[in-house]
Amino acid sequence: MVTDKKIIAICVATYKRPELLSNCLNSIGQITIPEGYVPIIIVVDNDSERSGETSFNEAIKNIDIESHYYVEADRGICSARNCLLEKSLVHKAEYIAFVDDDEFPHPTWLKNHLIAMDKFNADVVAGPVISTLNSEPPNKILTNNKFITGQTPRHVAAGNVLFKSKLTSKDGLWFDTKYNFTGGEDFNFFDRSSAKGHIHVLAADAIIYETIPQERTTNKYLFFRHFTGAINNVIQYKANNGIFATWIHFLLKAAGKTIGSIFSFANYLVTLNGHRLKISIIKLASATGYISGLLNIIIERYR
Repeated sequence: MVTDKKIIAICVATYKRPELLSNCLNSIGQITIPEGYVPIIIVVDNDSERSGETSFNEAIKNIDIESHYYVEADRGICSARNCLLEKSLVHKAEYIAFVDDDEFPHPTWLKNHLIAMDKFNADVVAGPVISTLNSEPPNKILTNNKFITGQTPRHVAAGNVLFKSKLTSKDGLWFDTKYNFTGGEDFNFFDRSSAKGHIHVLAADAIIYETIPQERTTNKYLFFRHFTGAINNVIQYKANNGIFATWIHFLLKAAGKTIGSIFSFANYLVTLNGHRLKISIIKLASATGYISGLLNIIIERYR
């Protein structure tokens, strides 16, 4: 592409979810395109059998945005994301945005990311991901009160983020493939970006919605999600702080989470407040995950 406008690569990794991919692409096709910028869509299918290709070809018939489809045969979320980075540089993108294939952005999503990036001179802008059981945007704009525009995020996830391509082209940041099947690769990537002095900010109005399948609304999935997340926290902390410090740090955290879980469950028994039960499950899952991580029990949830 030859243009004097700044190119933004909107990147989507997918694996055997053609219907969700179609919905995601159709939503991207409806975003407001900021003046002075030109977006392109890059899809990387991590399925060597190209299960997403038909959905891609059908969706782009109705999208007035240059779109590209690639296959990354090496399985793993990091392999797919690294392919997205590589193709973004091939297409000379100055900015890179990541959207998961089960997500759909609000029409003002990209515009609001860029406003925050310009206002705060940021290198990385993270937006909220709002969960919904529907596959269509809600009738009203939902928000996440934990996001305050301009604040520095503790960690940055890849489900809704815009960043400058220089993180890879100049600073050599790529996703670490040791997280290919465990998850946590996005926290690791952007934590390394922060360590290099890049400016990270939140944009509360750069909203993306996430489709939640019914099976992910159960307490069993809630436990699994926070259990595996806690294991990943241990893995990343150990890489930066050593084994001894990690054991001290997470033994204390596990003890605190266990006590908190017991009190929350007791509160639930008295009040029958379902929210207290969920808090108890989350704390117990985190405590269990911390101990599992310390014992090198790794769950490859993406394999």
